[in-house]
Amino acid sequence: MRRQAFLLTFALLVPMLGWAKDAAKLLPPHYRDWLTKDVAYIISKDEKDSFLQMATDADRDKFIERFWEVRNPTPGAPTNPYKVEHYKRLEEASARFSTSRAQDGWRTDMGRVYITLGPPEQKARYVTQSGVRGMEIWFYSNSHPALPPFFSVIFYEKDFGDFRLYSPYMDGPQKLVTGIQAEQGRVQSVQQIDRILGREVALTTLSLIPGEPVNVNDAESSLSSDLLLATIKNLANHPFTLDQLRLRRGLNESVTHRVMLSNDLLSVVSVPLRDRQGKVRLHYALRLTQPEDFAVAQADQRLYYSLEVLVRVLTPGGKEIFNRERKISKYLTKTDLDLVKGKPVAYEGWLPLAPGKYKIEFVFTNVLTKTAFPAEREITVPEASSQDFVITDPVPFSQAATADPAQADDLPFTAGGVRFMPYVGPQLALVPGQDLTFFYQVWQPPASGHDSAPGKFLVDYAYGRPNVAGTAQTIHEELPKSQFDTFGSEVSGKKIATTDLPQGNYRLTITLADPQSQQKRFSVLRFNIVSENPSSSDSWWINDDALAEYVTSGQADFDRALTYIAGGQDQVAAGFFQDALRENPHNERARARLIDYYFRQREFAKVVELFSQTAVTAQTEEGTVLNVADSLDKTGHPRNAVALLESTLNLKPPSGPLYLALASYYQHLGDNTKAETFQQKGRSLMAETPGSSNQ
Repeated sequence: MRRQAFLLTFALLVPMLGWAKDAAKLLPPHYRDWLTKDVAYIISKDEKDSFLQMATDADRDKFIERFWEVRNPTPGAPTNPYKVEHYKRLEEASARFSTSRAQDGWRTDMGRVYITLGPPEQKARYVTQSGVRGMEIWFYSNSHPALPPFFSVIFYEKDFGDFRLYSPYMDGPQKLVTGIQAEQGRVQSVQQIDRILGREVALTTLSLIPGEPVNVNDAESSLSSDLLLATIKNLANHPFTLDQLRLRRGLNESVTHRVMLSNDLLSVVSVPLRDRQGKVRLHYALRLTQPEDFAVAQADQRLYYSLEVLVRVLTPGGKEIFNRERKISKYLTKTDLDLVKGKPVAYEGWLPLAPGKYKIEFVFTNVLTKTAFPAEREITVPEASSQDFVITDPVPFSQAATADPAQADDLPFTAGGVRFMPYVGPQLALVPGQDLTFFYQVWQPPASGHDSAPGKFLVDYAYGRPNVAGTAQTIHEELPKSQFDTFGSEVSGKKIATTDLPQGNYRLTITLADPQSQQKRFSVLRFNIVSENPSSSDSWWINDDALAEYVTSGQADFDRALTYIAGGQDQVAAGFFQDALRENPHNERARARLIDYYFRQREFAKVVELFSQTAVTAQTEEGTVLNVADSLDKTGHPRNAVALLESTLNLKPPSGPLYLALASYYQHLGDNTKAETFQQKGRSLMAETPGSSNQ
């Protein structure tokens, strides 16, 4: 039955592919070149089909405009950085990789990878050593969620100047050597590479993914590298890519012709705070500067508002780590409206972050008026080392109250059981007599919370007008270490009277000193004393009302783990993936990440145990299935590996790597007939990757 389904699918696919090729040939030259060259590696199958069905040039022009705009990282801007970068890669690939055999360098394997992934971060070239073929190894650190954080791509010189993409499983090291070793098999070939080019290159020829469990003594390769290559070749149709396009398209369509306003219309305040478990969250508040920037509407004789908030967490270099999108629509009573009328809207939330530096992008969209308010901040989350302590930036606030214990763990700007309402604006302005109130948090390493020896911090609050003599004042206090929680955190703050302060700009410096270590830490708050128009202390507060679910679903710990991976701390990230699974045993994304981690650590029994708690589904990633199958085989259960792969192939579309893996395990079981059958299917599917280079 499965064979009939496969043959039927293939029989239907061949005419469709033929139709697509014929339809492309009938296009006017300009549009044919755009489809078959300009965007050959980045257009999805659905987009290509839609383009081929268009009857007029006007429709095609509109399609092309929308195609680039949905990929534009700065929608509505005069230039599109994505488009500019793509055509730059296309031009460079055509110039760099053309050969006597392939005049169009963009068609070559090197050209395809260069256009799809961009220039490699590092490149190693080996072309003069005897005993091995010419090779180039490209090293990438990647931001696309479908690809590993770090990986290599190898090209080998099949003929003079003709470099082809190398597959560790399909080609094997014997493709990379010359002489008799090429005929003696994988082990002799990889050992020759080891002798001539070194251990690192030899291991890379067995696995393109650093840390995979391979060695030169058996020269075995998992199919993870081939799955990586298949993903690169078909990245435009990967579910992650398509989901990202749907998200961008949805944002554009839900706020059709929205107006993207300037950055100075959305104020942002943020501060990293430890929660009661010692985990750091970046608390943030967004506030529109004018009440009229937000609007309500009426439907069915009821008033309502509708907003969207998108927060993107990026590395300092601009690579997205994760994003959080919220859509909130609520009805208002007349009493509600009277309470918030004339108040600027403010929105609060928090993000789970590891220590490090980030770029955070905020977009607050008023759906009813089709206006979007962007803001961007560079954020540093500090880390308290084993011999260190940290003081966060002080946050001025207008109100503080005891938080509901049932909600305190999830509320924004809540610490030590107290809910703070922060001032949100470019700079705090107070009138004389209006107290300056602020809070901050002090961090020590968690172990310090258990110290039995007495100790204290000395705190100085020094404030005055810079460069104005005689205005400096200092308040001295102590902060007992015994007040810190078990994770080494304590919330503190101060209320400073301003009655006698003349108008002007002020600087407050908090100095935290440890008499035992003689170390000091500093934090600064600037404020103004004005005669009128102080900072508004009243806002229409709207909170991210899904933060509790964010925690219990395990997604908060999952996102936190992604920030640790971005910082190169895979082991710490694995701990938070475990936390995500403890919060929600059905969080399969966390399970898949843990399986990948254990597999790279060669802890195959843990991989098997972790996967035994769930079942394969149509959504299970192929890489996860391959790692589990390989772990089953390595722990002495090849029949279970076969059963896993066969059940996966009944749920998923035909896959070259899955069929090749199945063939290898049948070979281990001694069933050479089935092994050969599935190997032929796998190789056939790998050769039919959509959009493959025309070489």
